[in-house]
Amino acid sequence: MKNLLILSLFIGSMTVSAQIHKGQNLYHGSHEHAYFLFSNQAEKDLEDDLTEYLQGIGKVANPEKHVFRVDKLKSNDISVDLKAIDVVFESNKKFQKLSFFFIDNDSDVLSVFQIKDRYALELVEGFQKFTLKNLEMKLAKENIKYAEANLADAKKDQSKIEKSLESNLKDQEKLGKKLDATPEILTKALSEKEEIVGELYREKEAEVDTKAKEDLEKASTKKEKEILKIQKEKEKAESKLSKKESEFDVLKDNLFKAKALVRSMEAILKDATEVLSDLK
Repeated sequence: MKNLLILSLFIGSMTVSAQIHKGQNLYHGSHEHAYFLFSNQAEKDLEDDLTEYLQGIGKVANPEKHVFRVDKLKSNDISVDLKAIDVVFESNKKFQKLSFFFIDNDSDVLSVFQIKDRYALELVEGFQKFTLKNLEMKLAKENIKYAEANLADAKKDQSKIEKSLESNLKDQEKLGKKLDATPEILTKALSEKEEIVGELYREKEAEVDTKAKEDLEKASTKKEKEILKIQKEKEKAESKLSKKESEFDVLKDNLFKAKALVRSMEAILKDATEVLSDLK
């Protein structure tokens, strides 16, 4: 979700003006008639798009900084007096402005009366559509990267849950085996204690020496502690097993959700790829 939010903000913040404007703009120290548009795309990207677009119109040069000139035009419906087109690139930290000036043989800017407005607008709008399409493609590629990252994260989470489930089942199996073996171990310990107690009574009746009795009493106490330990370990194992079974149910639900998320991310990535394909 965070990635999707970032992409939405990115799309909303990178734009070119939807309208082409006409009016006076500064050209070599004088105000001249121009067609212009605004943008807040990255300056480098906008300059690259402008260069590529103008190369399709004619020969491109940079007679001075932030001025793109195209002459030797491949076609011209704009004006019989048109010799070249100068695009002046103005920029500050907040926006870029591109002004298209139409130039005659004397390097003067054509007036509004010398220009066929329809064709001039078509040329500038052509660049507008070109750079917007390039921007859309860049964003579509970013969208694919975000979708791929989200899918990778979802698969990673699914893998972690699957490993936790596997570990949980192994722990349950281990605890189950321990509990299955407990009755036999406990029975053996109880039987051994009974033998010690029986021997102790026999020794008392036979009035044997005190040391022998003490040894039997110690053995009986030790065996009693062993029995208590076996019982405590059984209770502890039962508690752990119960906890593991509860955790297993939670992990199963989490795995179900994780798999559903992976499927969703796969579908999103597929659609993101198709969006880019449609733009090409």
